[in-house]
Amino acid sequence: MKKLSFRCAWPAIFVIGLAGAAGAGAQTTAAAPPVEKLQRYQIDPAKVFVAGISSGGFAAVQMHVAHSATFKGAAIYAGGVYWCAGAGGAATALANCGGQTLPTNEASYNSMLAQSIAYLDTQSALGTIDSSLNLSGQSVYLWSGTRDATVNPRQMADLNAEYLHYGAKVVFDNGFPAAHGWESPNGELDCGTAGSPFMVKCSVNGAPYDSVQTWLKLFLGRLNPRNNGKLQGTLSNFDQTEFGAAPNVSLNSTGTVFVPKACAQGKTCGMVLALHGCKQYSALIGNRWVIQAGINEWADTNNLVVVYPDTIASSAPGPTNPNGCYDWWGYSNQVDPNYALKSGAQMSVLYGMVQRVTGR
Repeated sequence: MKKLSFRCAWPAIFVIGLAGAAGAGAQTTAAAPPVEKLQRYQIDPAKVFVAGISSGGFAAVQMHVAHSATFKGAAIYAGGVYWCAGAGGAATALANCGGQTLPTNEASYNSMLAQSIAYLDTQSALGTIDSSLNLSGQSVYLWSGTRDATVNPRQMADLNAEYLHYGAKVVFDNGFPAAHGWESPNGELDCGTAGSPFMVKCSVNGAPYDSVQTWLKLFLGRLNPRNNGKLQGTLSNFDQTEFGAAPNVSLNSTGTVFVPKACAQGKTCGMVLALHGCKQYSALIGNRWVIQAGINEWADTNNLVVVYPDTIASSAPGPTNPNGCYDWWGYSNQVDPNYALKSGAQMSVLYGMVQRVTGR
């Protein structure tokens, strides 16, 4: 067999920032606020959602599937099927799921759909995750650019098939000639342009497209207009350590939360858990993911508390996670075989944040 050479794309993934002028409606903030304790809010249990991009997208699938009684919908950008990495670790994850680009300029891919469904069914029966029956009827949004050379579009097609298998209602945005990235009107790159900061701006009939609007409308129905001016809500840094964040699970001591004014005043609101990707942790790019994702502008006018956890880069003798990715292949505590289950080390920390905000 002819030996192929590869280039690993994970080190370059998800550096979302301000390479030039900000896109339409972009927000800026002053100096970082002080670290506070994450608060409880009046959250409608029917409006709790999770979203993520690539490594954060894989992790968002894990959170959604494992806690499907809590999360009522998911928005996944360039992620993949549940337990995609299996028990094989980082090398298997790269070869089968995403992050490794072939000489043909397409992402390496081997279908894990059958194995994923079998594992999901087994864990659902064992009770290590919530019942898979919860996924039936839930709303799911999927984004995959046709020019994505980091996470193969076939991987997202598998995820679409998996969600449909369990009866979810899926909107699959897979017709845009987009490179790898999070789509937003704030995007700094043209739709088909690959590279940092991996924020792409696509259009329909010459008008800017807004994928966040698409999935929030899917989840919530009618939306109030997006706030393109000064946000009325507040961004705060919160303490992640009280939930178990530590170097052994490659999580930062602080995260960020956006709270609309009405939610702070006691109005019943919804919640989004938003997970960044590799090389997008705050120690590397500051608050650019939080500001540029384009979620806050909709959350501000539609009463959604948005929780942005944060990772750190780590290496031996701790977890091998040099690019600050979320754990979707088992690196926590150096090796965590339960990384995709409710008992997973990093999963438990993230869910603790959700429990605090929702009061569950």
